[in-house]
Amino acid sequence: MEDVQLPDDRGGSGDLTGAEQAFLDKYVGVGAEELLAKTQRIDPRGQDALGGLIAAPGAPETAGLGKDFRNEDEHLRTLAEVQLVSFTVGQSEFALPITAIQEVIKYVAPTKLPSAPSSISGIINLRGRVTPLLRLRRMLGIAEGKDTVREKFIVVCSHGGLQVGLMVDAVVTMYRALGEDIEWGLESHVGVDARHLAGLLKKDERLISILSIESLTKGVLRSQGGSNA
Repeated sequence: MEDVQLPDDRGGSGDLTGAEQAFLDKYVGVGAEELLAKTQRIDPRGQDALGGLIAAPGAPETAGLGKDFRNEDEHLRTLAEVQLVSFTVGQSEFALPITAIQEVIKYVAPTKLPSAPSSISGIINLRGRVTPLLRLRRMLGIAEGKDTVREKFIVVCSHGGLQVGLMVDAVVTMYRALGEDIEWGLESHVGVDARHLAGLLKKDERLISILSIESLTKGVLRSQGGSNA
């Protein structure tokens, strides 16, 4: 699949970043203005935001949108220690570098996008930013059963001008992982779609998959076909 270059945060129309505009052009088109008008802005605080864990509630609306994560995966490989935040999706535990996470909030029902694939649940207006909600189960190829629990939290990240929310079941803990305990080469079978993984953390006889926010965000603009289920 061809590489996708995310627009930077200077190319949008009005208050939109270039990446936000590209997302709306791809999945909404001419109806974008009307859809945004009916998408209520949310500003989680207090019990609705787990800001004390990741970032202070009420952070600037553009926080993190200008940060360049294009080389973050490569940079992580050079560190002697990496601080990670872990969360569960189904029976699996995943993690992200804390530098990639803006905040964690309680689940908010999104505005649906009829033409988006099933891996995109819809969008929310989070503090003035167009924020697609991603179904990690679908993006990572995790099977859903009768006992599948509906996601309860949203891990908010940003890359290249696009803020995204990862739908997760629960936030677990934080790890300070030594670089030597992380396997960056993913030639071995990991049981999920390895395109979106940066590495594997070996912890107490367990393997915790470290996600690549760069790959996940690019995947949003690459996604093709499929109805939103």
